[in-house]
Amino acid sequence: MMQKELPPAAWTAGLELAGDHVVLAGQGTQTFSKGAITLTQEEHPLGYRLRLAFSPAEKHTQIKSCYLELPWQGDEADWLLCNGFQSWTESHWRHPQDCIPQLRRIAQPLMGYYGDYHIPWISRKKGHLHSWSWTEWRVKDATPILLASLNETTAFTYFQWQQAKNCLKVESDCRGWEVTEPVVLLDFLVLEGSVKEVYDAWASALEMPALRAQPARGWTSWYQHYTNISEQVISDNLKAFQSRAQPLDYFQIDDGYQTAVGDWLSIKRNFPRGMKAMAEEIRATGAVPGLWLAPAVADKRSQLLKDHPEWILKDAKGKPLKAGYNPMWGGWFYALDTQHPGWQAHFREVFRTVVEDWGYGLIKLDFLYAACIFPTPAKTRAQLMHELLVNLRQWAGDACLLGCGTPLASGFGLFDYCRIGADIHLKWEHRMLRWFRHRERVSTLAAMRSVLGRWPLAGRMWRNDPDVYLLREENLQLKSEEKSLVHRLNTLLGELLFTSDNAASYGDFQHQEEAWQAEWWETMVIGVEPVSATEFLVQTAQGDFRIYLEKETGWMLASSDV
Repeated sequence: MMQKELPPAAWTAGLELAGDHVVLAGQGTQTFSKGAITLTQEEHPLGYRLRLAFSPAEKHTQIKSCYLELPWQGDEADWLLCNGFQSWTESHWRHPQDCIPQLRRIAQPLMGYYGDYHIPWISRKKGHLHSWSWTEWRVKDATPILLASLNETTAFTYFQWQQAKNCLKVESDCRGWEVTEPVVLLDFLVLEGSVKEVYDAWASALEMPALRAQPARGWTSWYQHYTNISEQVISDNLKAFQSRAQPLDYFQIDDGYQTAVGDWLSIKRNFPRGMKAMAEEIRATGAVPGLWLAPAVADKRSQLLKDHPEWILKDAKGKPLKAGYNPMWGGWFYALDTQHPGWQAHFREVFRTVVEDWGYGLIKLDFLYAACIFPTPAKTRAQLMHELLVNLRQWAGDACLLGCGTPLASGFGLFDYCRIGADIHLKWEHRMLRWFRHRERVSTLAAMRSVLGRWPLAGRMWRNDPDVYLLREENLQLKSEEKSLVHRLNTLLGELLFTSDNAASYGDFQHQEEAWQAEWWETMVIGVEPVSATEFLVQTAQGDFRIYLEKETGWMLASSDV
């Protein structure tokens, strides 16, 4: 690949406060009545690092906006990686002239808080693309340019490519924050090199700790039984894998064991021996038992909401904050105040019970986005999210954490595994949710797009969870080529390879796929190249593959077969 010139360092900084809008062209310090802003550049072997700092003249200075801008003109053939707000948000490659659609108005009350739809200052016009925490710029036959934040525990970083204005704008998600002391508001790298070089450099600059967890395989109850689980269901599936002498690293019980979302220690009668007995049965097979929790939400049926209404977050109108709607949970579910000392004491005890008393070694943490829907004058979205995850990591002790439904960069160095795409569907696509323009929708197509965009996080920030593969014939409407695509792409790009199938039902097709998995599992991936909106080239140390993701189906070919 040829080198292309990095975006120049001639950035313009802007900081808007009440009654003030100060602009700084290039490096240096700009002093004004309410403080000073300082823009510095530090050279890096692959590019450079930019920091924008603000020193307020007095405490409780509220920020209206903070940004850096750079003249930039992208060609229509360029590719831009648009990382979505959280795990489920569809994240993939787009051209500069494209747009990221807004959720349809009819769906806003039900799904408006799942992603970034409710953030009013995000532009979704044609030619305006945005990406959270990091983005890539690729020109044909040139090495990638990575722009990646080092500041996501202070404020999320929002990269916006504005084709119509020939501008790249990098904004700190700190609007409304009352700053009380000097703070770095933007801090990011601009790097050019191979995918390995730039992502390794990003992880190094973040000072990522050594990964605790290894690539793993397992089973989860969700994508076969959903909330209709029982002690018998778990035992039957466990015995099916034992009978085939197929060892699993994890065996996870998902949503449905608890009487209501939020009431984690209140167990349904479907589990008469209790959750400790289930963990012991799983561990006796050699697998680590896993359990699903959603600490930042509670459904309307829960005893937790009845007993502790003070733990519910409030929306902009001061009403209990409805974080979403789930018919399997009886309807509305609410966001909890994870900063509340009462909630923290309660959830510390939940973790102690689940990990120490019951014996679960893998905890799946879901619907985490609800903790940071609304920032406060005292804390940004990033601070709310980071503090929650730091607490959960501490309370979990030696158990491994699997993050899901979370802003990704918040979990760097804290999660052992993390979901990098949406929930897959029992069909290729959920057409109604696609019509709603719901970017966090249950969708096999959307999940595969995100996996192809976010795969370089693997082995650097955590172990990638691309979601499950499903090969079974029953209770599934995926075509054979779709099943094979999901399974093989997950095998190549994922590091947590889960299924929800009952292995006792497997036949020739499934055994062939398992043989393929054994051959390709943990193969080194060199790169993923977007060829068109529907075609991708996956390059590995053992051979290359072409992936086709059409709206109605998808399939994979070895490059030698093309």
